[in-house]
Amino acid sequence: MSLVALVLGVALAAGAVLLVALPFLREPEVADDRLDAPTAAEEERLGLIEERDRALGALKELEFDHRAGKITDDDYRRDIGPLRRAAAGALRRLDDTPDLHPQPVTETNRGETMSEIQPVPEPTPPPDEGTLPIPDPVTEPYPPPDEADLPTIPQE
Repeated sequence: MSLVALVLGVALAAGAVLLVALPFLREPEVADDRLDAPTAAEEERLGLIEERDRALGALKELEFDHRAGKITDDDYRRDIGPLRRAAAGALRRLDDTPDLHPQPVTETNRGETMSEIQPVPEPTPPPDEGTLPIPDPVTEPYPPPDEADLPTIPQE
């Protein structure tokens, strides 16, 4: 009887190991891992994003060089205007392009533009919140000890 139980246990354990290892033993299926080619709108948007990043990076570098003293004030004033105009133009063109992944329309944003949306005010805390509790005053011992009396040290 124990021999039958032992053989049955070994067969059950081998079946469990085979069942768990089966996905790893199969030949993997080749999946198509090619990326989708971007559309013309996506390429245009990516180009605008790159242009924006280059303009903002140039502004940041110019500001850093000016603060580090590598560029004089006159050179800084001469270079900052065209870079700001380029950055503003890139941002404006990027804002004017349609969004590639629009947000779903819900009841709260249907028919609203950004200028029509009112900001939600922050909730104010209740009047008792935010103030620290005042501890009870510490009472002085009565009568106060006389500070004029110094303790005496016994003489040897």
